[in-house]
Amino acid sequence: MTTTTAAPRIDADDPMVVAIIGAGAAGITAAHLLNQRGLRPTVFEASSAHGGRMRTATDFVDFPVSLGGEWLTAPAGELAAIVDDPSATITSRLEQYEPTAGSGYYDGAELTVEPLGEFDYLNFANGSWLDFFDDHIIEGIRDQITFNTEIVEVDYTNAPVRLTTADGVVHAANQVIVTAPIAVLQRGGITFVPPLPGDKKAALDAAVVWGGIKVFVEFTKRFYPTFLEFDDSDTATGQRTYYDAAAHHDSDSNVIGLFAVGSAAEPYQARAGDELRNYVLSELDEIFDGAASRTYIGHVAQNWSDEPFIEQAYLNDYADPAIPLALASPLGDRVFFAGDAYTTHDDWGGVDDAAQSARDAVALIVG
Repeated sequence: MTTTTAAPRIDADDPMVVAIIGAGAAGITAAHLLNQRGLRPTVFEASSAHGGRMRTATDFVDFPVSLGGEWLTAPAGELAAIVDDPSATITSRLEQYEPTAGSGYYDGAELTVEPLGEFDYLNFANGSWLDFFDDHIIEGIRDQITFNTEIVEVDYTNAPVRLTTADGVVHAANQVIVTAPIAVLQRGGITFVPPLPGDKKAALDAAVVWGGIKVFVEFTKRFYPTFLEFDDSDTATGQRTYYDAAAHHDSDSNVIGLFAVGSAAEPYQARAGDELRNYVLSELDEIFDGAASRTYIGHVAQNWSDEPFIEQAYLNDYADPAIPLALASPLGDRVFFAGDAYTTHDDWGGVDDAAQSARDAVALIVG
């Protein structure tokens, strides 16, 4: 969508205190924290739903299937830090993978399975990241989210900042938090006036953002280990892993998940529907002697590279740390950035990283 050439109209006489672009993990965390500090931000979301890359399928099997962000890569106390309310009871339950769980490796000819050992990532039991935000965050800010509203220009030349929507409406805000994914900024989905400074533009140009896909397949019985990896499961250009998606859920369903990003995702992203299903089943059949095709029930897939207003998985794991540092830097005291790659910390790409960056942005705004 592009900005209309018709004369813009001003939506309000008085500027909003804070506007937030995007209702993913960073955007709704920032809104929640600003509410707690006495500010009521307005969140502009280009799509029709909140959550961004935390999308969850609730109608595939008898547990919530995380089509995007799935694991907690920080200590369990991170959930309480996001809620930031000592009186709140965190109802989401996290589980650790058992060290004895099977970890498989297929070298193209032979499958070997060994104990997983220590594994730092935590998994939501009978829930998902989106469930956590829905249970603890979203109700307090739901009426502050304006859906189906794509911001295409941020003019921070003077105070207040002017935000122009795709249909030509101009909103004004004293301060703005931008949480749009890197890929959206890289393609010029949001025009900044004046243009972004050189260091931030250079960081955007240098950022290699991985595309990504997740596929979930249900079977009548389980024939696979908890994790299954390959030669390309962790490389500088991409990653892919199959895993037991039903782990830690109270379910009798047998569901294997495929997580693939970067170059490792491309063969799957080149296919869709029955062709994608057949490709995945053929791959698993080779490893498990045809068990996948014999026990197949159904599948669901999410190609994040094709998702409007998202268009990516995340900044590649091997990026120069200077890139997210530059992306996180504010534009004076008017425009701030938050998201899984707009971070001053030494990790990026996770939902918890997005929430942490939102806390940092809010701290800069409120002092």
